[in-house]
Amino acid sequence: MTTSLIEYFYVYIWFAFTTFVNMFMTVSGSGIINPVTAVFTDPQRAIAIGGGIFFLSGLHRVYLFRKNILSDPKNIGYIKTMLPTSILGALIGGSIIATLNIKLVAAVVIVSSLFFIFKTIKTLLVKTEIKDSTSYKSDILVAILTGFFQGAGMPGVDMRNNYLRTVIPEVSVRAVSSVIGVSNFFVASAVIFIHTQMPASDFYFILSLIPVLIIVQVYGKKVLIKIPDKTAKLLAVSMSVVGVILVAYKYLL
Repeated sequence: MTTSLIEYFYVYIWFAFTTFVNMFMTVSGSGIINPVTAVFTDPQRAIAIGGGIFFLSGLHRVYLFRKNILSDPKNIGYIKTMLPTSILGALIGGSIIATLNIKLVAAVVIVSSLFFIFKTIKTLLVKTEIKDSTSYKSDILVAILTGFFQGAGMPGVDMRNNYLRTVIPEVSVRAVSSVIGVSNFFVASAVIFIHTQMPASDFYFILSLIPVLIIVQVYGKKVLIKIPDKTAKLLAVSMSVVGVILVAYKYLL
């Protein structure tokens, strides 16, 4: 399926906007961004384009949050625990997703996301905003599941972020999730590249987005730092709910 210049322009604006918004509230690539991109391309190309863009924006996001990552031992701990199994999950997901029942996978994503959305809302209603820690087994399970879903081109970041924001502030959620996410998208993009013949125009399009991704993420981080943590969490949860609805509509209805 060929893509005209005007269609690339629409997708360009769409990715610029969602990348900016994603700095201070969750915008699920597979649940929200990819379905819209697929309006102008086919679904497989939408995932391939999205994976490449998310990888590049993730690299810059890690750089932007480097001080937040290194300043809190808890953040380092979550990265050390969740990163290896998340990468493994991404590799598995990108390799075998075609053999699985897509509706079953979508149902798991929805149920898991709703569970962590509920837990996040609960933390906002009690006096103590976040708890001390999670369990090691839960960290591993969430990491491998979210890595699998991201590698398969399905929503995974919402589940991971909703899990993390029950124990760490929203800025730390963005910092930790950026390190894990960029690794998952690299693996996913590599797998897609091996199994898919992407046209050269898609690669040029992805590269052309680098300047605008850098600019919008710099300003997006400023918004994240300025708004209260509770407000950021509420905005993120709201977008997560929208993502769950879209996933349900796309895969289950």
